[in-house]
Amino acid sequence: MKLLSQKTISFYLTCLGIMFMSSCAQTPSYEEGIKIIVTPHKLSVCSGSEDKIFVKLLDKQGGPLFGVKINATSTSSTVATIMPEALTDAAGKAMFTVKGISPGTTGIVFSVAGQKATMEVIFIEH
Repeated sequence: MKLLSQKTISFYLTCLGIMFMSSCAQTPSYEEGIKIIVTPHKLSVCSGSEDKIFVKLLDKQGGPLFGVKINATSTSSTVATIMPEALTDAAGKAMFTVKGISPGTTGIVFSVAGQKATMEVIFIEH
């Protein structure tokens, strides 16, 4: 019987750990109380420019939700566009890029498992 080398064992344990962490991506149920925190709450930028929006997901105990897909939409795509989705990291955070198209006001809606959070974005002329 051939014994495995320490390198081989280490490789298999690393692979097992990666598989375990990947399988831990959370898919919250609709009944679970998810808190969606959007930063900033309101954004004013010049049209034609881009800015970052940060979203954090917490479970009902206040712990971060890892690997959860957040959907994002602009209520007026002629005013601004936003990345359509992002996954949360280990801290429960995701980053979105919003791009101003033309002057005006739009809402950005973030949705997760049937819950929504909104923010207002105002784009002004240069």
